[in-house]
Amino acid sequence: MLVGDILRSTANRYPKKTGVVFGDHRYTWEQVNARVNSLARGLLSLGLKKQDKVAILSRNCHQYIEFYFATAKAGLVGVPLNTWLKRKELAQFIENSGANTIIIDTSYLELAQSVNAKGIKNFIGLGEGHPYSNDFEALIAANSADEPEVDVNENDLFVLSYTSGTTGMPKGAMITHRNATTSIICMALEWRLDPHHVYLLHAPMFFAAGGGARLHPVLRGCTCVVMTYDAQAILQTIEKERITHISFSPTPIKRIVDHPDAGKYDLSSVEFIGLTGATHSVAELRKLEQVFGHVWCSAYGMAESVNCGAILQPEEVAIEGPLSKRLGAIGKATIGLDLRVVNEQGHDVAPDGKELGEIILHGDMMTNGYLGMPQETANIIKDGWFYTGDMATVDEDGYTFIVDRKKDMIISGGINIYPREIEEVIYTHPAVSHCTVIGVPDEEWGETPKAVVVLRDGMKATEEAIIDLCRQNLASFKKPTSVDFVDNLPMTPSGKILKREVAGQYWKGYEKRVH
Repeated sequence: MLVGDILRSTANRYPKKTGVVFGDHRYTWEQVNARVNSLARGLLSLGLKKQDKVAILSRNCHQYIEFYFATAKAGLVGVPLNTWLKRKELAQFIENSGANTIIIDTSYLELAQSVNAKGIKNFIGLGEGHPYSNDFEALIAANSADEPEVDVNENDLFVLSYTSGTTGMPKGAMITHRNATTSIICMALEWRLDPHHVYLLHAPMFFAAGGGARLHPVLRGCTCVVMTYDAQAILQTIEKERITHISFSPTPIKRIVDHPDAGKYDLSSVEFIGLTGATHSVAELRKLEQVFGHVWCSAYGMAESVNCGAILQPEEVAIEGPLSKRLGAIGKATIGLDLRVVNEQGHDVAPDGKELGEIILHGDMMTNGYLGMPQETANIIKDGWFYTGDMATVDEDGYTFIVDRKKDMIISGGINIYPREIEEVIYTHPAVSHCTVIGVPDEEWGETPKAVVVLRDGMKATEEAIIDLCRQNLASFKKPTSVDFVDNLPMTPSGKILKREVAGQYWKGYEKRVH
């Protein structure tokens, strides 16, 4: 199966069913497929050749879904650009990708015009008021809605999925049609999607580029409601559109469950919430259940696996009782994927919940590597297995628990300390909104844990209170030796805190840097 086949098949099965909703725009699957075919032909009419790369700089909109399918059907490679990037960063991304065409949403016109990226030959405007001769809607209007006649192979590139950048300069994971379709099928099954479901797509469309986190509801013929994130608007949309399925990273779901108007809306339609992106504390899970009920699953994935990895289904975990022992687990491998946790000798760790190892993945959804980065590719793909850098344990029932990132480990006086364990305790404090624990220089111990905390609006906490909380719940050597309170923490679009950026300010002038 190719990515374009997914939309084609859905349009054939459910031609008159509402497929995509964005604001006042409502398109049937038949209409979406026709628009995609016309856009694909329009892109090819610009002289683009098979596997040419087409970048897009845009907010969430219905055209973003059309972009993914049109480039797929045309045999082109999509390059979704992070709208949070600055001018210099964007230029680096575009040049790294080798894109020769870019679609620019007028919301980002000023940013785009400040970028001096080499190699761009075609500019396509999206929205009103742009200065470009090529227009997104005009390309659709001017071209036939017949299926484009392009020979696309499952091993052809579908997108360049750039990593979140928590460990340095983001890298372009090469995602083929085979990678993407495998992921989409697996995620549709794991997310338990049926054609009558209504899926809310609010997370940035450039993240998890067009894979399991974006197109699996299309495969099942669900109605896809597209919007940009706003807590109040999401609550309203859930009630209005009777949303059944959503995914959230930590920051967005916190804003939803903490919203003062959350109890005023009818949220009973929600059947399934996928929690993604980063750690969701037990304290936050309790609040989530107060608002939505026990409808959440924990999902683990990454750009390189097209968002597949592991999943913990709702019936496998509970806030209270025997199943509460799995709180914090990422679950078991998703369908179609092999997941192992191996020690430094490459052997599977003991299923005792104690022995620590690295998560490695193998399956048809896994990338073959990073564009133009052979050494980085060789470092993470060994004998066909992808080494994630995530350190974990496995319990007696085979459930995987991530302890921390390999590179985030703090070594204090020769003892390994994993920040996530400390962060989980700090998140139980009612005043804490966000936190990260990092290693900072220490003359005696080499480095020592520091907590950097963002407090909830209108609430207070002291350094002594945070440290004492950790002292009561953790071995003494694990507690932070200091706490800094800040207004905000730098994050990736997926809600992961950029530890390197936070820690970097504390290591200025020292020879040792962040792991």
